[in-house]
This record gives sequence, C-alpha cells and structure tokens, in this order.
Amino acid sequence: MTNLTTMERTGGQAAGPKLWTVTQVAAALAIHARTVWRMAAEAEAGMGRFPRPLRLGPKTLRWQVADIDRYLADLAAGVGKPA
Repeated sequence: MTNLTTMERTGGQAAGPKLWTVTQVAAALAIHARTVWRMAAEAEAGMGRFPRPLRLGPKTLRWQVADIDRYLADLAAGVGKPA
C-alpha cells in the first residue's frame, strides 16, 4: 500500500478539510467498513484512539483525512500501544 500525503490525495488542493466516507476510510486502512464503524463506536465510548467522525446531517458522517493521517502516523510510531 502506498502511503500518500493529504495533499497528494487531494490533487494539491487545500480549499478546506478533506472529508472521507466510511468506504474511503476502510480502503485507506485496508479494513472492512464494518470494522470502521466498530472502531468509531469504541472511540465514541471512550475506548480506542480511532478518530471520531463529523456529523454533517442526521445520517451523514465523514472523517477528516488529516485525522486519519494522524491516526496512521500514531500507529506507525507505536503511540498508544501497551508497553
């Protein structure tokens, strides 16, 4: 899997925060969409370090790409792993 920066993924455009759907987040993390929902629910309950989604409407949730990038960087650095 190629690790692209946010600017590379957005074609160099930084007009505002880039938002991803659950399908896009799942693809970026190479996991199933259900796993994204489970991790998001755990984060809402105060468990886990997965980024919380933004609620744009009653049935519309999106994740900021910068939050997913930060999450991946923390995983790579071993932040939050038990000693």
